[in-house]
Amino acid sequence: MPESDRPRGSRPVFHARVKVGDGDFMRTIGAAWPFREGEGLVVTLDLIPPNWDGKFILVPPKEGGDRED
Repeated sequence: MPESDRPRGSRPVFHARVKVGDGDFMRTIGAAWPFREGEGLVVTLDLIPPNWDGKFILVPPKEGGDRED
C-alpha cells in the first residue's frame, strides 16, 4: 500500500487471511487500515494464492504485531 494512503507509522487494524489446503492452516495475504476520509477500510493484498476462490477473512493482528505465519 502506498504510504500516502495510510496514516504515517500506522499498523493495520486487520490482517487478510485465507485457508490453505484442506487443513486449518491460514496464510496472511494482506492487511486493512482505516479509511482516512470516513467509514470503511483500505485493504491491500500482497499476494494471490494459486487456485484461490476469492474468499478471505479479516482478523485482528496477533500479539507481537508481526505478519509472519
